[in-house]
Amino acid sequence: MLLGALDVSIIATALPNVVADFGVTQNISWILVGYSLATAAALPVYGKLIDKYGSAKLFGWSVGIFLSASLLCGLAPNLEVLTVARVIQGFGGAGLSMLPMTIITSSLPERQRPKYMARLGGVWAIATIAGPILGGFLTEVLGWRWVFFINLPIGLIAILLVAKVLPKNEELKPGKLFDISTLILFVLAASSLIFALNGFTASIGTNSTPAYAFIALAVLALVAFFWRTLRAPNPIIPIRSFASRGAITALIISALSGANLFAVSSYVPSLLQMSYGVPGWLAGLALGPMILAMLGVSLITTRRVGKTGNYTKLPVVGSAIAGFGMLAAFLFSSQLGPWFLVACLVVCGAGLGTYVQLNLTLTQAYSKEKFLGAITSTFSVVRDMSGAIVSTISGGIFGYGAVALLNRLPLPQGLNGSNLSPEAIAQFDPTLKAQVQQAYFDAFHPIFLNSVMAYIVILVLALTLPKIHLKNS
Repeated sequence: MLLGALDVSIIATALPNVVADFGVTQNISWILVGYSLATAAALPVYGKLIDKYGSAKLFGWSVGIFLSASLLCGLAPNLEVLTVARVIQGFGGAGLSMLPMTIITSSLPERQRPKYMARLGGVWAIATIAGPILGGFLTEVLGWRWVFFINLPIGLIAILLVAKVLPKNEELKPGKLFDISTLILFVLAASSLIFALNGFTASIGTNSTPAYAFIALAVLALVAFFWRTLRAPNPIIPIRSFASRGAITALIISALSGANLFAVSSYVPSLLQMSYGVPGWLAGLALGPMILAMLGVSLITTRRVGKTGNYTKLPVVGSAIAGFGMLAAFLFSSQLGPWFLVACLVVCGAGLGTYVQLNLTLTQAYSKEKFLGAITSTFSVVRDMSGAIVSTISGGIFGYGAVALLNRLPLPQGLNGSNLSPEAIAQFDPTLKAQVQQAYFDAFHPIFLNSVMAYIVILVLALTLPKIHLKNS
């Protein structure tokens, strides 16, 4: 999991150097989008393959695919080859992100799973904090290609561990693998939705016709996907397994929580740079306290769940705390400065930590399925897709709002709302600088407010969660 989590957080630091090396700026986003699309397509496939062939075999194959693609990325002579290699890497990365959760699920009783999920969260936290630092160091000292080459020694260690410790005697699900038509429709719907959202955010204020075409295609593909899924005997995503109210509620809580986390954490570093003048390296580390708070609280609460089996109050209390943190950021962080904003994020992280590692276990328990690979992959798909959708929409809100507000200000000649940098803002006179910084904060305000509203919804849903006994054997 460290391998996949590091790659997600480390790549962003290398993009400017990739642009400079290849001499292109168009289509550079495909380095990220291609990986995301491949991951979204591969996750439900992994779920079905796990149930049929077992986690140990697939883990080795996913690491092998990821390492081969990493080598190709590092050797890529142009952007086209790098993009193709990133797509292949996404197919391997999907397994690296999901298989650890499935292995924990198949090896431990329900009550003990959250405790170990929290430890996986610790790996993700380390990667999130260390990734940008390591990526910046490798890019500056050895070049951007080493952002990919660094995966090779880590991956070789992972392969040795897989061969030595993973269980070989898993109970496997007989029968047909999955209905291929449901996979095709799912990939078509997911990719069209991602293209549509990227198109909308890139074309705000201009021609959005291609984005409308993609959104229409996404809607048609989704309708066809649900129609076929409800009729196919073995669909790629087992919607019927989520028929219980508890499973649906737990899945929605997970989706909203993940989406909130993605939306806020994706753009707070930019807000700190543009609205508070925080240096780039420090803005990137500003999320560290929130992540550590979430990790620390989750380690405590999941141990308590493992001992007592009591969990019902945790999502209620946690969503209330997280919502309070976002409400404080919405109301006061403009006046009280960057450290207050970081403190609000810490409160939000602590709130999330009380329940976020319970979501998968509750979804599995409510579904009452024996073979949980497909359930786990569906959980991952919903969480990741909701995060991608909401973070893209939030980026559009922040970007469009900032440009619209900044273009009303008397900016120096040659500058406008689209091309300001932290360095340029630092040179403005105090009055204009304060106006520009306030404009960025005003543009971010709706994201804080939307987050507060989402946590209120989570709180209401948490109050309706049916009580279930988490098995300890």
